[in-house]
Amino acid sequence: MGVRVLVSDADIEGVHELTHNLREALLDTDVDDVRQGTAGPAVKGAKSGEVLAVGALVVTLAPPVVEHLMVVISSWLSRQPNDVEVEVDGQRFRGRVTRLQRDQLVAAYLRRLDREP
Repeated sequence: MGVRVLVSDADIEGVHELTHNLREALLDTDVDDVRQGTAGPAVKGAKSGEVLAVGALVVTLAPPVVEHLMVVISSWLSRQPNDVEVEVDGQRFRGRVTRLQRDQLVAAYLRRLDREP
């Protein structure tokens, strides 16, 4: 599951700090792993094999954990300034996330899993 932290007027360090804080909150759940997302391969000659994407996390989890994960994300998001958004699998959330929004995201994610080979 892809998760991105988006902030309109923050510098890279600010987004990195917010992303780190969200990662720590997610690691306290039953997810299998939360790692920094990448923006693809590095340019030829670079020391690293991949370019890290600022604000991007990749969450590995079992389907039953998705709902709890969204509860943690929405709780974390409700404590952030108004200009902080979280994008989860292409859907953006800001401020208080309603139960209906969480349920819709969980349902969409589980439908996508059912379609994957």
